[in-house]
Amino acid sequence: MLPSYRGRRNKHHTPYWSVVVYLAAAALIIVAAAGQEQELVLFYAVAVFVSFLVGLLAMTSFARNEQKTALAWCNALAATAVAFTLAVNLLRGWPVLSLVGTLLIAGGLYARWVRAGRPTGIEEVESRAEASTS
Repeated sequence: MLPSYRGRRNKHHTPYWSVVVYLAAAALIIVAAAGQEQELVLFYAVAVFVSFLVGLLAMTSFARNEQKTALAWCNALAATAVAFTLAVNLLRGWPVLSLVGTLLIAGGLYARWVRAGRPTGIEEVESRAEASTS
């Protein structure tokens, strides 16, 4: 799903230009937090809690579709707790930048997925990736 210039890999399958991009993003976050570890925790916590929230919402939906009502309620309750924690972190101000970054990355990945024809299974994604590198 990476652009070809960032998808070049070494013999260990590491896309080295993408590593440079992630290094620059991490450096930017460290500078934005002025190297204060408690500030950094707030930035990373937002990204982590967004991931937890999306996962719990997906599990809630899956449990509902499987007609497992108790499990759906349990996941929904956990999602509510995570959403509350996320909201408290966002009220601190600067961590909103982390949310914006997370949403921009998610939007970019979604656009690339749509452009790739919305592949459904990991097997299909792997086979397309191998075919494009051959």
